[in-house]
Amino acid sequence: MIGKKEITHNINNSKLIFERNKNGFTIVELMVVMLIIGLGLMSFTPKLLTPTSLAEDDRLMFFDKLIEEHYVRAIELGRPTYFTGFKGSANIQTYDGKAVTIPNVKSIQEAKVNGYLTRGLEYGVRIYPDGFVDHFEIIDTEDIIIESVPLLMTTKYDDTRDEL
Repeated sequence: MIGKKEITHNINNSKLIFERNKNGFTIVELMVVMLIIGLGLMSFTPKLLTPTSLAEDDRLMFFDKLIEEHYVRAIELGRPTYFTGFKGSANIQTYDGKAVTIPNVKSIQEAKVNGYLTRGLEYGVRIYPDGFVDHFEIIDTEDIIIESVPLLMTTKYDDTRDEL
């Protein structure tokens, strides 16, 4: 027989025959390969998407650009960078101390970072060299909520309009 191995064993005058097919893979081998491919795709897929694909206007493009600049700097430094926003204004202080203003926003009313309402007048958002950003939701005086998409390192409008 081609591709098969016959093993004989004599136990108590009975003959056992084992056959093994060497032309295929076992289910365990296939599962391990699928697991490795799945893990690779899971970590690589977010990087394939265009970060600005969700940007619809000046506000979202502003935050996307801000995140991208901080990401580049975080890679250079090998550690997270952050920007600080100030409630009651549309001002943001970047990692290098530069003050910038969010376009088309009068002022930020409330901010939520990583699921927690921020206290006081400041809110901080970290951008990590591993390729993700803190989840943040900011709401302006017109009740428009801008939300980050951490793994895609971009922003979008919150369609649910939930209260912070």
